[in-house]
Amino acid sequence: MQQHQQGFSLVEIVTVLAIIGLIALCAIPAFATYRRRAAMVSEADELKTILRLARSRAIASGRHAGVKFVHAGNQWTYAFYEDGDGDGIRNDDIESGVDRRWSGPSLLIPRFDLAGIGLLPDSIRDPDGDPLPPTANAVQFNRSTICSFSPIGSGTPGSVYVTDGRQLCVVRVTGSTGRVRMMRYDTGRRRWEQH
Repeated sequence: MQQHQQGFSLVEIVTVLAIIGLIALCAIPAFATYRRRAAMVSEADELKTILRLARSRAIASGRHAGVKFVHAGNQWTYAFYEDGDGDGIRNDDIESGVDRRWSGPSLLIPRFDLAGIGLLPDSIRDPDGDPLPPTANAVQFNRSTICSFSPIGSGTPGSVYVTDGRQLCVVRVTGSTGRVRMMRYDTGRRRWEQH
């Protein structure tokens, strides 16, 4: 009586490993792009939460409240302030102690070292159609890095840009409504899309 051993030949094993390797090589760039995009969206979501928290504080307290972003080296911090003299959150009032800090400064941590506040290395147009060179400030609320909200919820209009170096999105505050929304820049079509 003969016993037959069942198994795979060396050629079959090498073929299967080659196919698996080819599939992995094709999937790695797509996974890296997905991971960078997820990091960028996560950072933008954190910024939306920060801005909405300041807006909620202003409405709940019945006085101006806001958030100030500060760039130090390669990192950004943010702190929340409450108005002390009825004219909104201002740098001179922060420095003199009139506008009181109620939280922070806190470090805005880049997501997985893949995405953070910044701009693309090439000039593009901002969502309003104005030039946005790579040397521009990535946090723009008028001519400041402070977004102040009124007791009725309106806010300082402005933008915070988040990039992974290849892709870009923006968190924007609409002045009259104080609405916070996010948009993504499609580098292929060279236009902004609602996210």
